[in-house]
Order: sequence, then C-alpha cells, then structure tokens
Amino acid sequence: MRLLAFLGLAIITAACSTNPDKNITLSEKAYYDAAQKSLSYGNFHTASKHLEELESHYPVGAYTEQAKLDLIYARYKHLDYAGAMSAAERFIRLYPLNTQLDYAYYIRALASFDMDKDAFLRFIPLNTAHRDLTNSKAAFDYFKDLITRFPNSAYAPDAQQHMIFIRNQLAENELHAGRYYLKRKTYVSALNRARWVIENYPETPQSAEALAVVVYCYQKLGINDLAAQNYAILQKKYPDYVDAQGNVKVDLGAQNENRSWLNAATFNLVGSKNITKPVPQPNKVN
Repeated sequence: MRLLAFLGLAIITAACSTNPDKNITLSEKAYYDAAQKSLSYGNFHTASKHLEELESHYPVGAYTEQAKLDLIYARYKHLDYAGAMSAAERFIRLYPLNTQLDYAYYIRALASFDMDKDAFLRFIPLNTAHRDLTNSKAAFDYFKDLITRFPNSAYAPDAQQHMIFIRNQLAENELHAGRYYLKRKTYVSALNRARWVIENYPETPQSAEALAVVVYCYQKLGINDLAAQNYAILQKKYPDYVDAQGNVKVDLGAQNENRSWLNAATFNLVGSKNITKPVPQPNKVN
C-alpha cells in the first residue's frame, strides 16, 4: 500500500510540474495577438512560434492568410533565411491574388541574397565577390522576377539596386579568377575570364580592367592584330589603364578589390536591413 501511495504521489507531482499551458489551444485571435506583441518587442523567434501554432490549429481562418505573410517577415528578421524563403514561396503559391504578393517576392529575394552571409563577415574587410555566389545568382533571378511581375512595386527600386550590386559582384568574381590565372601566366584562361566579363557584364566597373587584361593577354600570346584593336579601344575609353610609356596596366586588382569592399560594406547598411512588417489587411484581420 505504501508503495502504491508513493507511486501515486510521484505521478501527481510530475503532472503538476508540467507546463499547464503546453497543451492548451488558444483562440485564433489570441495566437495572432501574441505574435504581434512578440514582433513589437523584436522577439522574432517567439513570434514565429505563435504564427506557426496559429497555422497549425487554424489552417483556414480569419487570420491565416495574414499570419502566413507575417511569418515570412518574422523568420527573415530572425535570420532564418531558408525558413523565410520557404514561407514566401508557400505564400506565393497559396495566395496569388493577395494585394501584398510583391512583399513575398521581395523577401524571398532578400533571403536568398543574405543566405550565405555570416554576420561576422559583414564587419571585416573580406570581398564577398571572392566567395561562392550561388545564392546571389539565385537572388538576382528572384529580384528580376519581382520587377518583371510588379514593375510599379514599392520594392522595385531597391530590387534594382540589389541587381546592380549582384551583377558587379558576379563580374568581380570572374575577374578575380582572371587575375589568378594572369599571375600564373596562364594567359588563355585569364583571357577567357576577362572576355566573359566584357561580354556578359559590359556595364559593370570591372569591364575596364577586364579589357586591359584582354589586351595584355593578346600581347603575351602574340595575337597582335586583336591586341592592337582592343588596345585602341582601351586607350580611348579607359586611358588610366595605359601608362606614360604606352604599356597596359593590369596589376590594379588591389585597388579594385578595396573599392568593391567599400561598396559591399555600405550596401549592407541600407535596403534589406530596413524592411518593415507587412501591413495587416482589413478584410482579412478584424
């Protein structure tokens, strides 16, 4: 009997120690209000949890659509970029007629843009163009998709600026490889990289140095006719890449890399970090 009484007391004690709120289902509005309160305090992880609970318990309700939109924002601000992209893609698929659909497209692109960035790397002089840019390439396509679908969107100008930045980074990435081959006197490989920049990113700042590399490589390879043709263009358009003796200057990588780093540093202080929470839709949330 004593053993049974002891076991019964242990069970009761264990039950009482369990969080009583854990298994309680709140009203849809209660979940939504709790999420909004967490968002107002900047507690994005908790807000995400409340919104996920709302969706789980009320897959179809007055707050469901807005909650899914808020979840995109909460996850992005919590630096859960993969989660933000997933939530954005789901929202785009489920609510193609939503009046804030461009917001979902915008955050999807921003999340892809920030996917591989480490917070520590934002504050040290490392050129991001010299790292893997797979997600940046995807982000470029996402930003382009936003502008194509919503040319008059409030997010279109910032998307355009991101595209310019990414394009410059992609050009720098190619040129960085070209410099690598150039230093090792692998002129054919360096030439191919530089020509790729000129042909695919002609409007970027890197196109000037790329042309200098093209001329230099043609000279080293003894392809004098193409060297002369491109030299004339270089001398006319980018005279700073020709010294007083008429020689092509190709060892300007450090200067360009510092400028690219400055662009990267200043760009990260504007735009994507100033995004705001989506506006509640009156016809969806009362």
